[in-house]
Amino acid sequence: MGTAYYAQRDPLKWIAQWAEELGGIYTISSPLGTAVVVARPEWARQVMVERYSRYQEKSRSYAVLRLLMGNGLVTSSGEFWRGQRKMTQPAFHRKRLEGIFSMMVSRSIAAVEKLARDAGDLQGTELSIPLSTLTLDIISRAMFSTDVEGTAAEVGKYIAMLNEDALRMLRHPWRFFLPRKFPTPFNAREFAAREALYGIVDGIITERRKAPDGHDDLLAMFLSACDEETGRGMTDEQLRDEVMTMFVAGHETTANAMCWLLHLVASHPEVEAGLWAEIDSAEAAASLSAGNITGLPYTRQVVEESLRLFPTIWSVGRRAGEDDEIGGYQIPAGTNVMIPIFHFHWSPEYWDEPMKFDPGRFAPDRRPPNEPMIYFPFGAGARGCIGNQFAIQELVIMTAIFHRHLKFRPVPGFEVVPDPLITLRPKNGMRLRVMMR
Repeated sequence: MGTAYYAQRDPLKWIAQWAEELGGIYTISSPLGTAVVVARPEWARQVMVERYSRYQEKSRSYAVLRLLMGNGLVTSSGEFWRGQRKMTQPAFHRKRLEGIFSMMVSRSIAAVEKLARDAGDLQGTELSIPLSTLTLDIISRAMFSTDVEGTAAEVGKYIAMLNEDALRMLRHPWRFFLPRKFPTPFNAREFAAREALYGIVDGIITERRKAPDGHDDLLAMFLSACDEETGRGMTDEQLRDEVMTMFVAGHETTANAMCWLLHLVASHPEVEAGLWAEIDSAEAAASLSAGNITGLPYTRQVVEESLRLFPTIWSVGRRAGEDDEIGGYQIPAGTNVMIPIFHFHWSPEYWDEPMKFDPGRFAPDRRPPNEPMIYFPFGAGARGCIGNQFAIQELVIMTAIFHRHLKFRPVPGFEVVPDPLITLRPKNGMRLRVMMR
């Protein structure tokens, strides 16, 4: 396994430690190949922003994500990716987000009502499952409207199965060497889950093509999108892959982010008090709307600081499409390049007391500038996350509504451990005591 043995066992420790010891650029080797780790802001900007055209290909590790997303925005590259990005971008315009605001509010309130039933349990409540259910419910309604209510449960079941299979591949890299059609129980289960999931999504797309009018959701926008130059729209396969990308990227990352946020607030009474003061204010106490959410600046600061400490996308990978040079080192075409986002967020070189939870860092007078590139939980440059504002809006709404009605407390003896796999998720789930305010 080479140095990858250590990087795989504890990447949050070793990748950051090597970055400090080796000057911010080094190579990790493994039987699957090598990766150059780039851990200085100016070099990360070079890869992700200034010379992104040389790094449009995703690294080999993204083969795992193709099990879940097909050839969607996250995994595609080149001219195909550019065309898809242009066609999907309007679906995440600010006006579109305003249109689904009330749905996010109503689904968050419904989730609070369910959590309230377990309030007072001294053993705590495992929150990762209901939060995942909530975010999947939200992205399902945003994607398909409410006329397919109930589909989310089926989709969620198969996504969870494929996600676990993808995690097994990351834990056991030798599986990359097995042909996808090799008749193992692992491959058979993956094939069955993917076929069932694709069947559900393909069926919805087929029905929509027959009756495209009367819907105001993301799928309707994807169906009506067309390439400016050719006038062609998306094929059924392209539509399915983009729907799958939105499902996977649009619910797991947000659910994990909310788990970390609830854990952090529960462990910091002074932050909780600040949240309560803001969300209980006269203006915020009224019904949340797209117009008054700007009256919750501290709530957004809590969201942003939690994303700094626990960036759910903890690293990004690229592959050099042509020869380049980073920091005086030659990067031959075909080289995998890794940018450890968490290292930039945690480094004492860029932050005072970096491991302290301090939402005040994102107050207007302290907010970090865009330069240098030290905070980018949604990536950066042309390939930055297309749904970043969707996620921020969703997290602010959930944070405000959850803390308006409930309070959360740590469970003595429960160990919270980050698990850096596809996303940075809590290894043991997130168990907190839930109480009514």
